[in-house]
Amino acid sequence: MKPAQRAAALAAALLLGTAAPACELVLSAHPDGRELARLALDPAEPGLRIAFDHSVLGTPVQDHYRFRIGAEGWRAHLVEERFSGDGYGLPHAAGPGERLQRDGDGWRLHTDRVVHPLVVRALAAQRMRLLLPGREPQPLAALGAAAVALRAEHCPTN
Repeated sequence: MKPAQRAAALAAALLLGTAAPACELVLSAHPDGRELARLALDPAEPGLRIAFDHSVLGTPVQDHYRFRIGAEGWRAHLVEERFSGDGYGLPHAAGPGERLQRDGDGWRLHTDRVVHPLVVRALAAQRMRLLLPGREPQPLAALGAAAVALRAEHCPTN
């Protein structure tokens, strides 16, 4: 290898070795912490949606979370919940700082609740699934854990 090629290869290796890891969603079994998957998140706006069927009504529910950095590190914030029907566990009124509005045949709750840690029961009967932009829905039960913890890692802080 010529000296110029060797220098270029060394420079490339150094750049690759110091490159920052990508903004990722880490899914792990809860409570043991066994890692199940790592998926890319949008570094400009890290977030996800979790869709499922309501356990009593059988109606669709979709929760939208955004990850935000704070003094304690990355935290998931529930920013919106879309649902149909009225029943156990579904909002019936907006709380302080929230807004509940009609959304077609259903409802949309705008909120900003910290959910930490973000842990989801991976219930196949409720078709619990992870939705990320540009990806097929990921059934959480297919990950082989009864409960799945979801957290953001390596996302830019500015």
